[in-house]
Amino acid sequence: MVIVDSNEKILPGPEIVAQTIYNMPQMKFSNEAVMAAIAAETNLPDTDIVQIGNTVFLAHRGKGPNKKKMVGRAFNVDTGRNFAVNGFKYFTYLQQKGITHYTTIFDGPVFLNAFKIFQRRARKQDTEIGIGRLKQYDDKYVVFIKLGKEPLAKGL
Repeated sequence: MVIVDSNEKILPGPEIVAQTIYNMPQMKFSNEAVMAAIAAETNLPDTDIVQIGNTVFLAHRGKGPNKKKMVGRAFNVDTGRNFAVNGFKYFTYLQQKGITHYTTIFDGPVFLNAFKIFQRRARKQDTEIGIGRLKQYDDKYVVFIKLGKEPLAKGL
């Protein structure tokens, strides 16, 4: 797995996405097909893409009564510690955009450890984070976040 400390070097967003895909375990589809699908996804309406450090966050905003909700994921090649900081900054960004709920599905221990850190910190503030394991998959998790008003990145 390629790790690039964003305190030492910032990579361009497309390279972060590509590195993340090429570092994934064997997938059902080719890396090229996944890259093409993500490129098409970035052009969908209500898509929000933000790079913080060496993490790219890709999310989709709901419509109508769900316009304050987002579903997304992260592409990360940053260190674990930096990913946690990047996540706090991203959730604060979502709060500033008026987002109240965020959901993501992920696999792997790096993201799980980061979300446990987010959860511990959120308990001290007005944000609620629930982490669950998807039964049908060994190493997949879902996270539901109800964002409060107090910025999660404060004090970083």
